[in-house]
Amino acid sequence: MAINRLSWLALFLSFLFAAILELNPLPDMLAFLRPEWLVLTLIYWLLRHPEKIGIMTGVCIGLMMDVLSGSYLGVHILSLSLICYLVLTMHKRLKMFPLIQQSVVVFFIVSIQLMVVYTLRSVLGVSDMGLSYLWQALASAFFWPMVVILSDRLAFALR
Repeated sequence: MAINRLSWLALFLSFLFAAILELNPLPDMLAFLRPEWLVLTLIYWLLRHPEKIGIMTGVCIGLMMDVLSGSYLGVHILSLSLICYLVLTMHKRLKMFPLIQQSVVVFFIVSIQLMVVYTLRSVLGVSDMGLSYLWQALASAFFWPMVVILSDRLAFALR
């Protein structure tokens, strides 16, 4: 019987790598296609270890995203708390889906997260471009299988 243990080193390294990818500048032509690396990593760990990774982890990652992006404090905290709640309520069903179907669900989850962020930013006075955040959600869904495979290998290697 295989024991499903959480490797804290793998967790830390995956979030560190996602933060580096999040900060990596892209050309202006491709900036709208930037995947939400930290959100994808958070969803991955919520699905793998929902008993240890929870809403408080989302709050910490949201605080880190607010500081890294220079946005209003609390915007990403609220959106990632909501995402953590959504993923935790349906994690048993989502785990059973094949990767392609998980990608579709991840598209909707990331779309909700980005919609909350852009809505709060527009309410606070920062105007953004319409529905361009859907391209980011689509790119995130496209990269979801890669995040799952690489994170699984990292967690297995550091177990």
